Amino acid sequence: MLTLSVLLFLVGYIAKPTEYHFSFRDDSHVGVSSRGLDARLVFFNDVEYGPYRGSTIGLIHANGEIYPPLEREGSFGDSWGVYYRHFQWSDSTLWTLMVTLWYPITIFAIMPFASLVCSAVRQCVSNVAEP
Repeated sequence: MLTLSVLLFLVGYIAKPTEYHFSFRDDSHVGVSSRGLDARLVFFNDVEYGPYRGSTIGLIHANGEIYPPLEREGSFGDSWGVYYRHFQWSDSTLWTLMVTLWYPITIFAIMPFASLVCSAVRQCVSNVAEP
């Protein structure tokens, strides 16, 4: 799994999620994207628009009304390696979820090391316990 996570991390620097992605359904896609030293798994619903990363989604009229009018807007992050945006209009929806690949890389790198340490501790304890 560590190898797969690192491979996906590197692919993020080569492939764009709008061009190279895996589609679960017509409105559910996953790809890999990178910015700086961070590569992320990107889940999004609109393959033509691609993952939302911050751009114009509406215009504000002089009287303060937004066109097209948003029915619902939700967001979280960009913090701790997680970014989420959800916009809903009367006729369409746009959402994006990005999660950093540093989480699986760190977990899968630590697991073998932790297993090795536990094995060494068990070996030392069994040697001490024997008379």
